[in-house]
Amino acid sequence: MKLFVIGNGFDRGHNIPCLYSDFYNYLNENRGDILDIMEKFYSVEKNSDLWSDFEKSLEKDINYDSLSEIIGENTPNFASDDFRDGDWYDAQIYVEQECDELLESIRSGFEEWIKSLDILQVSKKYKFDTSAYFITFNYTDVLERIYKIPVSNILHIHNKVGEELIFGHGKKSEDFNVKEALYGDKNAFLSKDEYGNIESSEVGHEKFAENAVLAFYDKMRKPTEKVIQNNSNFFNNLSTIEEVIVLGHSYNEIDLPYFREIAKSINDNAKWVLCYYSDEDKENAKKLMEEIQITEDLQEYKHCDELVIEDTQLKLF
Repeated sequence: MKLFVIGNGFDRGHNIPCLYSDFYNYLNENRGDILDIMEKFYSVEKNSDLWSDFEKSLEKDINYDSLSEIIGENTPNFASDDFRDGDWYDAQIYVEQECDELLESIRSGFEEWIKSLDILQVSKKYKFDTSAYFITFNYTDVLERIYKIPVSNILHIHNKVGEELIFGHGKKSEDFNVKEALYGDKNAFLSKDEYGNIESSEVGHEKFAENAVLAFYDKMRKPTEKVIQNNSNFFNNLSTIEEVIVLGHSYNEIDLPYFREIAKSINDNAKWVLCYYSDEDKENAKKLMEEIQITEDLQEYKHCDELVIEDTQLKLF
């Protein structure tokens, strides 16, 4: 039994404009309002890193200045006759509103863009064994509509067009220092007294707002553990897999947990055929195999331009 793991390069190979640079083009042409909202937090110019490695940049390149300004602008005035207990939460409320607007805008634009991708003119490029299993990282339904693969044999690991799409960065929340993000200092508000004890000068409203930023960071994260758990039945059915063919994947570290789960679910002696487009992809694939402890004798590498794998039930037309 075969398992195909399909990445974005598969759709690109079928001339579907599904690069993140294409996402920018869609927003620029149709949803400038979303770019305006994103610009508060990111560099959204056409050549920015955001449109080359979108999910990683969601975490790495975000600018928290607007949120730290909100916190500073909403410091409670204890001396005012108008001070109320609810003033403690003003900064948190405004931060949440700002973050929710960003997240909802990105999701709205992303899902609109995926829906706009036209696959009606796509032609088959490969001959697949329709009895094989497929895990696809793509949001399009090319496998079902063009290749007529049974829906029961396909796992859209991040859901598909028409559904709530799953995307985001791969960093864990416990590795995120909210003070460093907001104030440029991971020890902000902390000091030592004369006895060496750590003291904090942080006011309550700042802590409440930081909790809102932490929640925002977590919402931007791709929930890989939850995705695996929700699809446990599919993974449990992979015990008879004797060969895994990875096609069109960049072997991004964000997706490492999925490959680890695949390795855990399939036959221990299953062969891995790792297709690559660039030398960087090949190196990433080798690192991934090392991470999930696949021995070299079970690995085979093939450049996608020279892909003819007749003995694995996949071949070019």
